[in-house]
Amino acid sequence: MALRTYIKGVFKPKAVRRAKAMRRAKETARKVADPHSKLEAALGYKFKNREILSEALTHPVSVGASKGRKIRSNQRLEFLGDAVLQSVISAELFEKFPEEEEGDLTKNRVALTRGSFLAEMSRSLGIPDLLVLPKGMESLRKVASAAEDSFEAVVGAIFVDGGFEKARKSLRSLYGKKLDSISDLMKSQNPKGRLQELAARFGEKVDYVLLSQSGPDHKKVFEVEARIGGEPFGKGSGASKKAAECGAAAAAIVGYEAYLSSRKSPLEIDENF
Repeated sequence: MALRTYIKGVFKPKAVRRAKAMRRAKETARKVADPHSKLEAALGYKFKNREILSEALTHPVSVGASKGRKIRSNQRLEFLGDAVLQSVISAELFEKFPEEEEGDLTKNRVALTRGSFLAEMSRSLGIPDLLVLPKGMESLRKVASAAEDSFEAVVGAIFVDGGFEKARKSLRSLYGKKLDSISDLMKSQNPKGRLQELAARFGEKVDYVLLSQSGPDHKKVFEVEARIGGEPFGKGSGASKKAAECGAAAAAIVGYEAYLSSRKSPLEIDENF
C-alpha cells in the first residue's frame, strides 16, 4: 500500500493532492457535525451517553422556550456537579497539604471553586459556546454565572455517565498546576487584601474613592480610584462598587510597587508578595 501511494505521488501528484484535500474536508465536516468532540478531548473524557452531555449544556431559559418539546435544563446536573467538585477538590487539598489546618484548607478550596474561577475554567474549555439557548438569547454566553453553572453541570454529567473516579480524573487533569500555585491564585483573587497588606508595610492607608457611576439601574458602571496615603495609584471599573474596587486595587498594586521601586526604599519589596 505504501509503495502504491508513493508511485501515485510521483506519477499523479494532482490526484494525490485532491485526495488529501478531500480527506481534510471530510475531517473538518466531521468536527463541525460533532461540536462536542473538542470539549470531550479537553475534558479527557468521552461520553457513552451524549444525551447527558446535551442536558448539561442546556441553559434553563431553553426549557421555557421549548414550545411543548420536553427538554431538561442543566440545573439538576449543576447541583450534582457542585457536590462532586467540592468533594474532589477537598480530597486533593487534604492530600497535597498535610500540614495545613482546616481554616487554610477551606480558604484554598474557596479559591479553587469560587464562581469567577469556575467561569474562567468554563470559558477556557469553550463550554459557553456550546450552550443550548433559544433564539435571541445568545448574549447569555457572556454571562459569568451561566459559564460557572454549565461547568458544574458538565462535571455532574461526567459523574452520571462514568462515575466518581472518571470525574475525579478529569478534574485533576483540568486543575493541573493550579493546585501547585494556589497561593498565587488566592492573591490574584483578593487584590484589595493584597494592596492593604502592601500599604501597611509602609505605614500607609488605602482609600477607595468613587469617581463616577453611569448607565441605567439594571446596567450601571462604577469607576473607582484607589488612593494610598491620599495619592492616586490605580483606577478600576465594574458593574458593582466591589468589582470596581477590586480592579482599582489590582491596578494600584502595580502602580504602587513601581513607585516604591523608583524611590529605592530601604524597605524591600517582597517579590513573592
